[in-house]
Amino acid sequence: MNLKSFLSKSIAVSALVLGAFSVNSFTQTIKAEKTGSVASYVRDREEDSGLIRKRVAENGNVTVVSSAAPSASRILDLEQQVFGMINQKRAEINLPPLAWSEEVAKVARVHSENMAKLKFFSHQGLDGKMVNDRADEIGLTKWTALGENIAYNRGFKNPLECAVKNWMESTGHRENLLSNRWKESAIGIAVTADGTYYFTQVFLVRK
Repeated sequence: MNLKSFLSKSIAVSALVLGAFSVNSFTQTIKAEKTGSVASYVRDREEDSGLIRKRVAENGNVTVVSSAAPSASRILDLEQQVFGMINQKRAEINLPPLAWSEEVAKVARVHSENMAKLKFFSHQGLDGKMVNDRADEIGLTKWTALGENIAYNRGFKNPLECAVKNWMESTGHRENLLSNRWKESAIGIAVTADGTYYFTQVFLVRK
């Protein structure tokens, strides 16, 4: 992608971090902790002004309870469940539903899988690539805007609901979820052996 093409596009990204739990294996009890933080920012690049806007981090507390990792065969169903929850939130304020895109899902899944495998949490991969780079890599190059929300959590009884709830309670994430700008989207989920859930939602506006 040439520089002029890149600068004419906009990228919006938001991140959500939730806490962890510890288990005493002898007594089979769970020690709950209140911990967590929410970080979000939006980056817009405009060809004429070169404008860059960033939102500051927002802090919040969450209560950690228990969790169980799903089997690999359940992941696709979980992605659709989260997607349905988000479209329900949009319906509640009379917004049209986002359309699921399998192309966009590939972009979302590769990032969640990388975060889970390499044990990091960031919009930027350890290879230095951002969501626009990941889209370009799979051949999804004809876009005018891309957005990304990410989250991870471990130890929650309802990890899917927890991720959506905390996205909705964060300004940057909620703006992505409830924006009329986005037309297509998809969710990618990866779960580690210790029950940590990684979520990536990618939003797309095509040329």
